Amino acid sequence: MVILLLVGLLAGGPALQQDTVTVKELADYRLADPVFRQFVHASGLIVTAMSDEPRLGADPLFTRDVAVLDDAVAAAAALEARLKLEPRYTTALRIAGLTPREYTRFALALFGARLAHGFVQAGLLRDVPPGTAADNVAFVAAHEAEIADVLKALGLEGS
Repeated sequence: MVILLLVGLLAGGPALQQDTVTVKELADYRLADPVFRQFVHASGLIVTAMSDEPRLGADPLFTRDVAVLDDAVAAAAALEARLKLEPRYTTALRIAGLTPREYTRFALALFGARLAHGFVQAGLLRDVPPGTAADNVAFVAAHEAEIADVLKALGLEGS
């Protein structure tokens, strides 16, 4: 399933008609430095919220299933809903200047690009096909240490 989703992200798979992030949106999404800074800021505030509030810490925002994009549309819907419904997360996003949808799109595009980058580094893919995913994989390559730091803070490093 992970490979099928990765192929969908790389090729721009079909968009599903939902009120949440679609596979096409993820395929078209480009990771960029300004949003990355906001993502890092929001993630730090989210980590603080999870540390301060035991019920949030017991139910992490991100899990391995989300990080490896088992089902991007389902992961997006669940993540966006949690970000919208939890006041501490909503506040963190507002302070960082992101909407729940933007945070969700950035996170899932980042996870997909990081997965593709890992496939290229491991020799499982020779090259990433041209397009958005290639741009995002290049972004991941250029920001590896910073990405590792934020994912570690979120409890996902090594995923």
